[in-house]
Amino acid sequence: MKLLKKIKVFYNILSDIFQTRTTNDGVEYIWRRGHSTTLIVIFSSMGIARYNYKKTMKACHSDLLFIRDVWAQHVSYYWYEKQSNHPELLTSSLIDKILQLGTYQSLVTIGSSKGGTAALYFGLKHGAKTIIAGAPQYYVGQYLSDYQYKTVPWQWRAVVGGEPCRLWIDILDHKLPDMISANKGTSTLMYLIYSTNEHTYPEHIVDLVKDLDAACIKHFDRIEDFDDHALIGRAFTRALHELIPVIISD
Repeated sequence: MKLLKKIKVFYNILSDIFQTRTTNDGVEYIWRRGHSTTLIVIFSSMGIARYNYKKTMKACHSDLLFIRDVWAQHVSYYWYEKQSNHPELLTSSLIDKILQLGTYQSLVTIGSSKGGTAALYFGLKHGAKTIIAGAPQYYVGQYLSDYQYKTVPWQWRAVVGGEPCRLWIDILDHKLPDMISANKGTSTLMYLIYSTNEHTYPEHIVDLVKDLDAACIKHFDRIEDFDDHALIGRAFTRALHELIPVIISD
């Protein structure tokens, strides 16, 4: 079994390498282009720079755009690397380019944890029809400077540089709330997958839901019961299997 698992991992790595395209600015992505009028953009979570939910989305007939977080040691949130916002600019530029090349009629963004934060942010920024986000971090500044800093301080340093400071904690904490505030009453429909039994809920999800309601942004919440944030991937995979056929018509 261990050998089989290693073979599968090696195969997936090779598959990613052969399918990956790279822009002139160094953005790495996989674009599975077909004849769909819907583009689904998938953002990656924490960990090594990988494409999440490739296997889960394999049966989906919509066009897929997987974007790898190649900045700030794969922790940029697609926002910052050493205080530079080039990750956000390049990510938005790629999304705009693919949307124009494909002449799509609708956009869907998905992701869990860090990827969920990105799905919410870029989904609102680019006028997505639907966003599916699993247990996202809402206050990224607090998350990187406090919760994560205790065990992996290099993550904060990769995104901001130096030691935690109030200025950059506030900048990161306001990124997603400000995007929500700027899109009050949007027709974008959100599906949130999370558990009330792990730390993300009281620290992030409670205020996210409250602010979405205040901004009159419609969301459907799928509440799971796992007690470890690392288990969001399993719950999110199950949710995608159920939701994608419902929200995608082509």
